Amino acid sequence: MVNPKGSSQSKICYRPIRPSDFDVLERIHGRLFPIRYESTFFQDVVHGREIVSWGAVDLSRPNGQSDELIGFVTARIVLAKESE
Repeated sequence: MVNPKGSSQSKICYRPIRPSDFDVLERIHGRLFPIRYESTFFQDVVHGREIVSWGAVDLSRPNGQSDELIGFVTARIVLAKESE
């Protein structure tokens, strides 16, 4: 993709999701998935309780948004005998 204003490129980095990401995580999640999750799910994600999570941030974003989530992945590890 060509950037007509110059050659600035995004600098995507990954980091653990943390409590300060709660609101953005809930907002992005709500836009991506048709199922609504309880607030406790997001609390578990941001505090690392039984859920592994990583966030993507674009360090090249201006105006203090360089550490705001732009994407995420969450996973819960369960034993096969405990799954549906």
